[in-house]
Amino acid sequence: MPVDRVLLVVLLVASAALLGWTGPAAVRAWQIYAGTGRRRQRDATQRAPARPQGVADRAALLASEGYRPLGVTSLVLPGGERFGWILAADDAESYVILAGGSSRVGLTGIYSAWADGTWLATQHPMGEAFDRNGLHTQIVRTTLADAVRVHRATLDRLRAIHDSPRSIRTMGDMLALDEDYRVRFGGSRLRPVTARIVLPAMLSACAFLVSVILLVTWR
Repeated sequence: MPVDRVLLVVLLVASAALLGWTGPAAVRAWQIYAGTGRRRQRDATQRAPARPQGVADRAALLASEGYRPLGVTSLVLPGGERFGWILAADDAESYVILAGGSSRVGLTGIYSAWADGTWLATQHPMGEAFDRNGLHTQIVRTTLADAVRVHRATLDRLRAIHDSPRSIRTMGDMLALDEDYRVRFGGSRLRPVTARIVLPAMLSACAFLVSVILLVTWR
């Protein structure tokens, strides 16, 4: 067999293996990204499962920082339904979403929003910083208490520019803000992450198709 043809067979096998490895994750990532603008959190307080221990531990810590339980939301993703435990600050200037998914890492998001469309998000302990078009996202990788302090310090700085943030006292307030966030920003936060997941699968698919075409048309 000519060397060129052997190389094409190797490319075919390698690209097929890589596509099989990256393809499923790429499909899930694209499905999540494509539906972000239409997807909404729903009030699931009356039917939510028991809080995972990690969520309970974070809620207890946040109680000492001035946050109280507000309710539970659900969000239907391509991989299934996900629940989030919501807390509101005693001063009503921010709310917290405690993710209760399958990840071993306890993901927490602290949010504040202003009437002019400005948003502040503080994520712990991981995420991607973002500062564009009125959305200010900061990441705190140390302690959850540090995340609360960083959020409040940034909130005070933004207050001098945008006045007081919108109040969050009920689940209705939180759900209205969630809709505002999704209408304003849609999948902008997910776009870079989705691209990093989808691009390798697309390149693998292209390499696979090219190798198949060349092998079929080989003379």
